[in-house]
Amino acid sequence: MRRLAGWYREGLDLQAMLPVLATYLGHAHYSDTAYYLTATAELLGLAADRFASFVGDAKEVTP
Repeated sequence: MRRLAGWYREGLDLQAMLPVLATYLGHAHYSDTAYYLTATAELLGLAADRFASFVGDAKEVTP
């Protein structure tokens, strides 16, 4: 979870990085890695901040 939070802070695309994490952990399939992932308050907060930024950017573009 710390690695995911770090990737969020770095502004990386988590969906693109999940296969990297699965490979590092030696899992053949992402679903094997997903089994061990847990939503933490820190991770949910980072995701909420990123979403709020996305929504704010969309409002600026949409008339």
